[in-house]
Amino acid sequence: MIFKSYIDFWKRTFDFSGRSTRSDFWVPFLIHIFIFLFVFYFSAVIQIPLARYVVLLTMVPSFTVTARRLHDTNRTMLFAVLFPISAVAAPYGLVAGFIGIFAWHGTDGDTTVGIVLVISILCLVFGTIIFIYCLILFVLPGDKEPNKYGSGGSCLTSNSNK
Repeated sequence: MIFKSYIDFWKRTFDFSGRSTRSDFWVPFLIHIFIFLFVFYFSAVIQIPLARYVVLLTMVPSFTVTARRLHDTNRTMLFAVLFPISAVAAPYGLVAGFIGIFAWHGTDGDTTVGIVLVISILCLVFGTIIFIYCLILFVLPGDKEPNKYGSGGSCLTSNSNK
């Protein structure tokens, strides 16, 4: 099942239609964590930026499996777009907000710094909420019945267990 999920991840690289089970989503995700850690470490040792190529290589298949996983829970692909944005917005909001607090205190309440502080805090709050909501969607079981995105994914898995 692990190898099948990982092979399907690469076979369905440009397939935005249909559905994917939780294992089809999480197996490649977890395997790539270990691959990224190894490549990032190896890149640092040999001082050649190989990690960026690994990220670029897995970007499209990761996006498509995310879209199919959301289809399995009968959700739109919009969250597949919002998930990486929120993964960047939340840490940005945290760092910029932390720096902004000290900058605002040092400028005696300059409005420009205050606006940046408010925007960074909004990025932190909304980015974190969207990120957590997307993670919950990825963990939820898929629809056991066919939905508007097809009859594969969890529907196929539940029917094969009968």
